[in-house]
Amino acid sequence: MLRRIGSLFAVVLFTLTLAAFVSAEEMKGTISSVGNEGREITVKSKSGKELTVKISNSRTTLEGVKSRSDLKAGQSVAVEHDGDAAKKVKVSK
Repeated sequence: MLRRIGSLFAVVLFTLTLAAFVSAEEMKGTISSVGNEGREITVKSKSGKELTVKISNSRTTLEGVKSRSDLKAGQSVAVEHDGDAAKKVKVSK
């Protein structure tokens, strides 16, 4: 009985972890605006679609810049996001 509960718990944990990775989306484009001292950026894709995401010091990974204050309009970026929360922002040089 205890073994079944442990196995069930492992399956549920694996499923939730997998769902967290699958739910993130990616958008590539150029930063069109930076707001709230780098806590929010708007990215515009080549097709014209715009996306505004929130940047968190603790939950957002930054690549290509040291901090969110280094994010500037005109930079090329790839943003992994879940809704309006940025998971990863990669700035191209």
